[in-house]
Amino acid sequence: MFDALMLYLIFLITPILCYLLYIVYENIIGTKGDDLFFTLSIISSIYLITKYSSYFDYEPCILKVLLLICLMKNKKYLSILVSIYLSIYFGLANNINIYIYISKYIIILLSYFILLKKYDYKIKFILILFIEIIFDIYLDNTNLIDTTMCNLCYTVLSIIISELLIKSEKIINLYGSIRNIEKDKNLRNSLFKITHEIKNPIAVCKGYLDMMNPDDSKQVNKYVPIMKQEIDRTLTLMEDFLNLTRVNINIDEIDITLLLDDLCSNIEPFLTEKNVHFMFDVEDEEVFIKGDYDRLKQVFINLIKNSMESIHKDRIGIIKLRMIKKRKNIEIIIEDNGIGMNKETLNKIGEPFYTTKQKGTGLGVKLSKEIIELHKGTIKYSSILNTGTIVKVTLPIN
Repeated sequence: MFDALMLYLIFLITPILCYLLYIVYENIIGTKGDDLFFTLSIISSIYLITKYSSYFDYEPCILKVLLLICLMKNKKYLSILVSIYLSIYFGLANNINIYIYISKYIIILLSYFILLKKYDYKIKFILILFIEIIFDIYLDNTNLIDTTMCNLCYTVLSIIISELLIKSEKIINLYGSIRNIEKDKNLRNSLFKITHEIKNPIAVCKGYLDMMNPDDSKQVNKYVPIMKQEIDRTLTLMEDFLNLTRVNINIDEIDITLLLDDLCSNIEPFLTEKNVHFMFDVEDEEVFIKGDYDRLKQVFINLIKNSMESIHKDRIGIIKLRMIKKRKNIEIIIEDNGIGMNKETLNKIGEPFYTTKQKGTGLGVKLSKEIIELHKGTIKYSSILNTGTIVKVTLPIN
């Protein structure tokens, strides 16, 4: 009997623990599907307890605990289904008319959801215990004391599990609330930074307009180009921010080799202007992936531009682009001999508005990361200060 009880407890608790783990995962990724997962947990417990009950000479009355947990969670339809199953199971097991059991569970369900609607679930559980005792008396149960003690134990067990579930869910939801507060805080910080970034160029332009004499051509020639630069910086910021808020991709089958070849043609004028040597190491072989051609091209252009801008003017710039094809994915590696980054800077890569460039916003790197992640890929940075940076983009192959 003890072995059977321990096994049933394991079958009862394990799916519920899986349900709690799912809620934790759900809070992290921000999706909602706990009702379905709770239903699957209950069904799993019923299946396991029923399947292995034949190995013991002990009726799995612990199934009643599952019904009480469903009732505590206010899962009406699931409670009805479990009640029907219990009626059939115990009716056949005890050779008693199934409709008698159905009548008992109808009384239990009506009492729980209608007659005692305003009461705490613990009081309802005690009432259900009395209904079970009355039912056993009606059936003239010869083991009334043993059955009553058994039902009492299961009622206590149901209350313990229910309390653990309630407290665990509260802790998990509290954790989710804290995460949401942190997200709101990050959003407020981002909005503050956006406002600050836009405000600065406008303040500069206003200052020059206040100082400038429109009739003085020297002042006009001096201040107007500066104001134009500040306006361009503001427009760039707004464009980067808008791109970040509407990231979406159109999935097609694309040849990544063709995309990289096309990329070389686009960046050639920039490389010539910056006097940067570009080394292209990609085999002339068709490699198909599922992705957005234009979005991926945008990412690699941004990465190569970042590499170009990291190279000192007094240094001969070298940028290498190579592709490594593996069984399940491809790696596109961009390497430069720019100024590199220390560990602190490297850890901040991808944070909105963090940049080491004088005219940058930091949004381009974050946008690139989001685009790659939408393609179920990864983007990783490694760097050595005053030596250079390596960016590795990994994308799955069809």
